[in-house]
Amino acid sequence: MPFGDCSLHGLRRHITVSISMNADLPALRIVQPTEGDGYMIVVRDLFQGVEALSTSSPNVSPRGCALIAAHTLECALKAFLWHKGKTTRIKKPKGQPKGDHDLVHLWSIAYEEGLPVSQEPPDWVTILSSGHGPNFYFRYQAGKGRTFVHGGATPALIPMTAELKKVIDVVEHAVKD
Repeated sequence: MPFGDCSLHGLRRHITVSISMNADLPALRIVQPTEGDGYMIVVRDLFQGVEALSTSSPNVSPRGCALIAAHTLECALKAFLWHKGKTTRIKKPKGQPKGDHDLVHLWSIAYEEGLPVSQEPPDWVTILSSGHGPNFYFRYQAGKGRTFVHGGATPALIPMTAELKKVIDVVEHAVKD
């Protein structure tokens, strides 16, 4: 017979039980997120857009999905490097007009620092990197020498999204330590 139910000659009564408990809990404290936390917040937020765009109508240009995926990967790799204390390797070097948006370079540094990914970046990373920086073909219509470009090639979106999710999961696991 279940707890709280009684049968008396075919009549059912419901018994309510309440429990009171006193406990000492530690004081709540709000901690300012670190820069590494900030990167992972961006990763989680942007990946939702990547997932939505990767399965959207064929009338939607893949360029937007690739742009968001590239920035998501950049933030994931930088979160890992920040966690490893390699903040100087992810910042814009003084005197250079652009920061390190080179995904192939960030992938290599992350691999060197122990991120369990392949030593050579997969094709989807190389393709994203070519559109993400240094000329930002995914963002702008002007290429080197201000020539017109259409935005560059994009990886196959659904497989790229699945692989990006795997990288994000690996980074999230690594930064929890």
